[in-house]
Formats: sequence, C-alpha cells, structure tokens
Amino acid sequence: MRRRFCQTEMKLELSIDSKPLDIEIDDVVAGLLAVRLDLPANADHQAALVRYLSEKGAPWILDEDHMRRRILRRLILDIADPALVIRHLMADE
Repeated sequence: MRRRFCQTEMKLELSIDSKPLDIEIDDVVAGLLAVRLDLPANADHQAALVRYLSEKGAPWILDEDHMRRRILRRLILDIADPALVIRHLMADE
C-alpha cells in the first residue's frame, strides 16, 4: 500500500517592482519565516509572506532565475538562527 503525503510546499506569487515572480517554499521554511516575523500561530501566513518577500526581493535585477535565487538566499539568512528553529519546534508541542 502506497502512502500519500500531503503537499509540503507553499506556492507564492511575489510582486517585485510590479513584476510577478512565482516561487515555491517548503512548509517548514514558511513556518520558520512566520515565527521570525512574529506572525500569529495557526493562521494563514501566505499573504504576509508574499508581502515580506516581495519587499525584501526588490529591486528586480536580471532575470527570474536570478531573482528566485536571491529570494532563497534571503530566506536562508532570515531563518538560519538555532534559537528560531527551537522556538518553531517547541510551538508544536
């Protein structure tokens, strides 16, 4: 019997300098960023994450691939905090 896993990616459509940019981030990464931004627990964070990443991604430089890498680097910097990871894991208990 095959187990079906639930979707673990959040699809976001950012708007950077009025240009759309579609990205997908893992739900754990989205959760860690929500904790970093002090968003309320058990709420839909998608709109807040889109706003935050759109603002932090500006200005638009080069092409979509470059911008996706830039956003992912920003995510890594925002969530690369051991205390933040522990806080996120403890919130589930």
